[in-house]
Amino acid sequence: VTLDLQEIYRPIADDLAGLYELLRRELRSDGPFVGELVEHVLASRGKLVRPALALLSAAAAGGADEQRLWLAGTVELIHIASLIHDDIIDQADRRRGNPSVNVQWGNQIAVLLGDLLFARAFDLISRVRHPAVAPAVAEAAVRMSQAEIKQLKYSGEPHAREEVYLEIIEGKTAALLAAACRAGALAGGATARQADALGAFGLRFGMAFQITDDTLDVAGAPEALGKPIGSDIEGGRVTLPVIHALRSASEADRAALERLLRASVDGERRSGSGQHAALRAILDRYGAIPYALGLARQYAAAAGEALAALPPSDARESLRGLAEFVVVRGR
Repeated sequence: VTLDLQEIYRPIADDLAGLYELLRRELRSDGPFVGELVEHVLASRGKLVRPALALLSAAAAGGADEQRLWLAGTVELIHIASLIHDDIIDQADRRRGNPSVNVQWGNQIAVLLGDLLFARAFDLISRVRHPAVAPAVAEAAVRMSQAEIKQLKYSGEPHAREEVYLEIIEGKTAALLAAACRAGALAGGATARQADALGAFGLRFGMAFQITDDTLDVAGAPEALGKPIGSDIEGGRVTLPVIHALRSASEADRAALERLLRASVDGERRSGSGQHAALRAILDRYGAIPYALGLARQYAAAAGEALAALPPSDARESLRGLAEFVVVRGR
């Protein structure tokens, strides 16, 4: 399997190109200023993982007419809206290399733009005729909000509870990816067994995706991530490498690690990379990064196994390729 995103997306390349035309068309009617905001957020496309999963799942299940694009548009809008709101909460100033909406236009506009994109997502999904599609996506949107609230509750409080972290990322990331796959499958005419299998694929893929993302936050290069390194730590988020280190560390190292994490949240780390280096040294001492990436690989392998329920197709191989790609990107 070639681990090149463009190659993986080849079976749905036309659909992905059409997706942004659809979103522009849908959002253009909201007036010129809204048009300017929308152009800003659509200009930096990211990896398009969520719409790609919906489209590939529909194709792997046998097709789907224009409904597949409405579904792909829905999951992408929910994702973009949640990022806009996240940036307000995190007071982030960059998103994929561009100024964030909250920095460019202020928090009020950013909140309302996020709301508008959510509303447009509901409008799009209401057009998909399969009765189980909208409930699957709505449930994922609810779980995202619940997980974000839970993450805030635990932020800034160093803890070593892996199960809490896994619950948060399942709700925050994996649930929407699972819904994209399941809903794509249903829109594409899948059997119940195939829809379940694709839902399981999306959930496991989402876990691998988020664990890798969080690990690259402490181990990767900023240009590969599209955001500054250490931004999770700075936002007070306790991620898997940190949890593993806290759990394994000597008393002295654990105290030092907790001090570094609290200092980050209090804004002391803004002054330079010295504390990031100290943090990284403790993580390396306890094999925290290999541990986290190892768990991501397990989830990715389990995702690949779920695809056995589907008939052979280019789309199925692309899904398999995505599961392999997710754990090697940015390293």
